[in-house]
Amino acid sequence: MIGRIQTLVASAVFALATTTSAHAATITYTNINPTPVMQLIVDDAPSGVAEGTYRFSLSTTVGTADYLALGFNIAGSGDLITDSQISFVSATNASDQLITPTLALYGNNTGSQNDCKQGCNFNGSGSATLFDYIIKIGSQGGNATDFVKTIVFDIVFTGAFEENPFSQFGVRAQSTTISGGSIKANLT
Repeated sequence: MIGRIQTLVASAVFALATTTSAHAATITYTNINPTPVMQLIVDDAPSGVAEGTYRFSLSTTVGTADYLALGFNIAGSGDLITDSQISFVSATNASDQLITPTLALYGNNTGSQNDCKQGCNFNGSGSATLFDYIIKIGSQGGNATDFVKTIVFDIVFTGAFEENPFSQFGVRAQSTTISGGSIKANLT
């Protein structure tokens, strides 16, 4: 009987040890608009990458959107983010074909960035207008072969951060189902 209890305790300790080494957090953010429903998943410990790496996966769950930019604010005392800390992972277009958009970083952690050039901005209604950083994902005027339907990229952060360092997210996109539809939305 004591041997069985020891075995059960050892099994429980082993199970606890293996589950506590799993991902620390994966958080999903969505917008409140009915269509398109945009989803951002942030994983702070994706498998196979360096510690301090956050994986950002942006897609739509209802409708479609041509993603232009992701704006965000950071809480904590991390160092400034640079282009070299951002790594493209994957992206698809309207036909679910792989594409490789160029990612560009704007901002300097001061909460004063509202645009990412060439008509890509967060001015107007729908989302916050100022961010610490904006990552430009695509360009305006895309067509079905080059608009960004889904995107995954990593950012390697340095410095000390809170458990969830992101205090706000906003997305800039173009609607592919509403004529002339400019989309600016907060993700919560």
